[in-house]
Amino acid sequence: MLITNQPPVGEHRHNYVRLAFLVGTLLLFAGYVTVCEVYERGYNSMSSNGTLRPEDILPNEITPAGWAYRCLTALNYMWQFAWIFYALTFTYRRSSGGYLYLSPNTLTPTFYAVYVLGFVIPAVWILAFQKHHIIWTWIVYLISFILLSLALSILNNNLAINKKLYETEGFNRDIWFLRFFAQNGVAFFACWTAIRFVLAFDTFLQVRVGLSMANAGTIALIMAGLIAAAFFFGTNFNAGLVEKCAYQFAPWIVFIIFFWGVLENNWVPKNARRNNIIAAVELGAVVISAIGALALFSMRYRASKIDPIA
Repeated sequence: MLITNQPPVGEHRHNYVRLAFLVGTLLLFAGYVTVCEVYERGYNSMSSNGTLRPEDILPNEITPAGWAYRCLTALNYMWQFAWIFYALTFTYRRSSGGYLYLSPNTLTPTFYAVYVLGFVIPAVWILAFQKHHIIWTWIVYLISFILLSLALSILNNNLAINKKLYETEGFNRDIWFLRFFAQNGVAFFACWTAIRFVLAFDTFLQVRVGLSMANAGTIALIMAGLIAAAFFFGTNFNAGLVEKCAYQFAPWIVFIIFFWGVLENNWVPKNARRNNIIAAVELGAVVISAIGALALFSMRYRASKIDPIA
């Protein structure tokens, strides 16, 4: 059960601009899901304008198995809707400073604006430009990844700033709901978008740069590995991020499923190619990194270096 503190009726007023950010995020994300499902052939074959995923244009050695696409896409949709619907509960729950979507000031207009831009830009691109300029889709996904990563940073920082206020007001559980639903949800979205960028970039390298399928795949896999490494080392060894990201586990789900899917879809029995081996090594490294992150979490938890789970 969520903890609900209810001051006398009429003591607080709604801010309709902030409400518009919250409700608008829900509606726009629903629109994003519709665009992806109808106009991009990936999850299904409902494409009405012939638009394809960039990685479907040419054969490559890094496209994951269909189940990996379906799993990551479905998890992403569910996680985003979960945290947005959870945020809607803030519209009728109150702290001493006002409704929870206003105080503590965690889900700010800046966060919503950056987060929404992170998925609206790809949706507009798919609708208006991808059919005729599909080779440049990697730029759109790169911008989306940067924006979603910025939104994640804003959210992590805001939650760290307001954590004590949640505790003082008796909303301890909301810290954990925000961490699980919002923080991990946005992190999942950012990492899945990073993978989409890497997949689209592989096609660009083949078509525009003239690299072979093998060389383009190697560069793309190395880039995916570097992004995964950044999430591991950045959140586990950067003093400013350790506490903020201690409970951020979603990236490992994305990278494990991706590299596993790549390996399953492209492995050639008894004749493993270079990119097969790289994908296998990266899958092993990501699994070990996830275990290492869990070990570091356990040590810090026991040493009271991070918040105990309430």
